[in-house]
Amino acid sequence: MMALMRNTNFMFHLLFAALFSWLLLPSAACPETVPDPNHGLYAIWSKPGATDSLAFLKGGQVVLQWDQVEPSEGHYDFALLHSQLEMMAKLKRVTTVQLNANRLPAFLFERVPYTKELLGKVQDRRGTVQYWHPAYVKAYTALIAEFARQVKASPHGGRLIGVRFNYNAIGTEYMAVPPEWSDGAKWTTPPGVASAIDWSEEKAFAYRKIIVDAFLRGFSPGIRVFLRSGGPGFSPDQWTVDLAASGKLGFFTTAAQMEPAVNTLPRYEKIYLPFCRTGKTVCYAEAVSDSDGNHGGGKIRHWSTSAQWNYWRLLEDLHYGFSMIGVYGFDLERSDDPEYRQAFEFAARYAGFHASPSVAPGAWVALREGRQLKGDYSFLMQRVPASGTRPEEKIGPDEQRFGAWARTVPGGAKAEFALDKAFARSLDGRKVTVRVIYLDRGAGSFTVRAPGGESTVKLGDSGRWKTAEFKVASARFAEGPHIAIRGDSDLTLHMIEVVR
Repeated sequence: MMALMRNTNFMFHLLFAALFSWLLLPSAACPETVPDPNHGLYAIWSKPGATDSLAFLKGGQVVLQWDQVEPSEGHYDFALLHSQLEMMAKLKRVTTVQLNANRLPAFLFERVPYTKELLGKVQDRRGTVQYWHPAYVKAYTALIAEFARQVKASPHGGRLIGVRFNYNAIGTEYMAVPPEWSDGAKWTTPPGVASAIDWSEEKAFAYRKIIVDAFLRGFSPGIRVFLRSGGPGFSPDQWTVDLAASGKLGFFTTAAQMEPAVNTLPRYEKIYLPFCRTGKTVCYAEAVSDSDGNHGGGKIRHWSTSAQWNYWRLLEDLHYGFSMIGVYGFDLERSDDPEYRQAFEFAARYAGFHASPSVAPGAWVALREGRQLKGDYSFLMQRVPASGTRPEEKIGPDEQRFGAWARTVPGGAKAEFALDKAFARSLDGRKVTVRVIYLDRGAGSFTVRAPGGESTVKLGDSGRWKTAEFKVASARFAEGPHIAIRGDSDLTLHMIEVVR
């Protein structure tokens, strides 16, 4: 993990990132990092065998439930862990491993005060136990210790990129208890169990620290702990930030989508920008749902088409610096559709190189205005702010993945783009390809200029998104702007990309 830059520019760039995330250039905020060797796409929540043949996948997911591995108090059975790790080895893939508490073993309802109310749980209809009760804490910390021992004892432990930490308080991530249930007297106390305990935010915070410490004690050093960076009631605090800065853990989220929701924006500004995108911490993203909105038996409404949601979600993850990107099996099963396949291959090519400009395969800007989060998605390139463009939304054919957002350059105006300086230097003397994805509508033409070459493209009014590209035989990218695009009529753009 990289140490924080010790100069006055660092704090400026950190603040700049939080306010204007679309302008942040990784190499300007932090020294260059070596890409994590396990960067790429990961199959999650997929049917057995359904994604085995997809060559662009780097890894998978091993999932265990508490009731599976501890069927009776103090008696553990991790056969499922070892069989899943063996399967990953056969596929020659790496994996995360996670232990969920969507379903609890029956003995906990005999040892811990409980209520029949679910309080946010969806899979275990028996109710909810007091996770802050000493009996629960004792049982869960003992389980974590055994979990770590079993993982370290596996002959396939080398396939493991890290453990996905779960608080496993109420389900996997919920911790907040509604005010009407904070009074412990309302909970049922099993015979022979010490009295139920009132809930408070202070008790929840103390529980968080106990469980994080148990994971770090069990798995570190040697196995990365990915700390869940969100969930109801979560706020990024100094304690979390200090752990990340120390290099003791990575971050993961299960809330990735086309753009951050309003309630998740604080973690994007306070965690993902300063730690993930700069390369100081390795981060993993899982989507909040599949591209149709299915998640955990519920349905999330998407305003774009499914192919557009899948694609722009991947661009968001790349923009924020997630090295590992989990993709639902339902979406991976659509890989025969070029709109999905090409989106996956694009993300697999770029994931993990956000803070490694000298070896990154390319740089790009996806032009947008956005709803909750304003500004382009960018990867080692930025749109020059003075460029005169207007935002577009839901433009072009629905079946094409690009048109959820775009920007239009008025006829005669010029849009300019600047490469990350370290990336630009790494191209000197090399052959590069410049690509422009544009909406082919209207008449006229547009010209793309880059140091060492230019290309003029004639519009054909097909109404579809198209890609124009040209080669630069020997790149000499000096100070930016490096690329300029001008049309003699209005020109709608999705992406500008420079590829080695």
